[in-house]
Amino acid sequence: MLVSEVVQKSVVPVSLSTLLVDINPENYPDNLQYLPVVEDEAFKGFLSLADLPLDQELNELVGQCDLEQVNESISPNQHIFEVMVLFQKSALSVLPVLDEEKRYEGIVQLDRILNILAGSYAFQSEGAILVLSVAAIDYSLAEISRLVESNQAKILAVMVEADSFTHDKLLVHMRINQPDLSRVVATLERFSYHVVEVHHTTEVTSLDQERLDQLMKYLGI
Repeated sequence: MLVSEVVQKSVVPVSLSTLLVDINPENYPDNLQYLPVVEDEAFKGFLSLADLPLDQELNELVGQCDLEQVNESISPNQHIFEVMVLFQKSALSVLPVLDEEKRYEGIVQLDRILNILAGSYAFQSEGAILVLSVAAIDYSLAEISRLVESNQAKILAVMVEADSFTHDKLLVHMRINQPDLSRVVATLERFSYHVVEVHHTTEVTSLDQERLDQLMKYLGI
């Protein structure tokens, strides 16, 4: 999914010559923290809506305020996965979208991207979470996928991060389309993979259920 599909153009930017008293926060989405400032199609920065009530008392222009400057901007042709990195670098909840000529096209909010990812098939479908610790030099998603799929399971989503406690290992977070990962875990461990975390619902076998029923009967429950 490209930025051009999620860019928000409904948020009308203000100009440097806009009077602060003429800005009504109620005209903007409740989750919007920064208002884009644009002059002649050029992005000038963000006006903090949190600081607006105090600034309005000074009866100033937007151009007289300390605007939030950003070193990162988004291209309409970028994939939303790339956008996540830019949000981390900027530490802001909103970023401007600029075309190849650096003309302002709109904004993208972090929570909008997160909502899109959370609503994707990978996170909405039935499944469980498995985390592996893998030496960076040995990491192979193809090999891990082969072992997972040998148990009639599929990897729906993957996130890989550097292990903060070591310099040579990776933490591989996987969402897998099975509610019970017992067999997947057993297979991975048989091939010397270190399973760090498992978040799933374990199936109760008929033998387990029989033993549980006998215990409940013995306890008179």
